[in-house]
Amino acid sequence: MTLTLERPVHTSTATTAISYRGLTPQQQNGWHSLETATYDLEQAAKAGANVIAELLLAHATAALFLGVDLPAGDTLVECSCEGCPEDCDRITAFSECAEYLDGDTQRPQCGPCAKDHRRYGD
Repeated sequence: MTLTLERPVHTSTATTAISYRGLTPQQQNGWHSLETATYDLEQAAKAGANVIAELLLAHATAALFLGVDLPAGDTLVECSCEGCPEDCDRITAFSECAEYLDGDTQRPQCGPCAKDHRRYGD
C-alpha cells in the first residue's frame, strides 16, 4: 500500500508586526523573557560562544508564540522610535526595520515609522 501525501497549502494568517500594548499579560511576559534571553546570548557571543542557533531558535519560538510571521534567520525587535506621535510599540522582524544611531547605539525603527518620520541619528 502506498500513501501519497499532498503538499500543504500555505495559508498563513500571521501578521508581520504586532503592538506590545495589544499583547496579553502572558505574551508580554514571554516578550520580556525573550529580551532577557537575547541579552544573555549576546553577552555569551561577545565572550566567544557560538550561540547563533540558540538565538535564532529563541526568536522563532517567540514569533510563533506571539503570532508574528518571522522570515527564517531573522530576529524580532521592538521599534524604538522616539519621534513617533503615537508612541510606537510595534514588534516586528528586524529585516522590516531601518536603523538609526542614538549616541553610540544602533536602534531599530519599524517600517511604518521609517516611512512616516525617518530618524537618521543624533
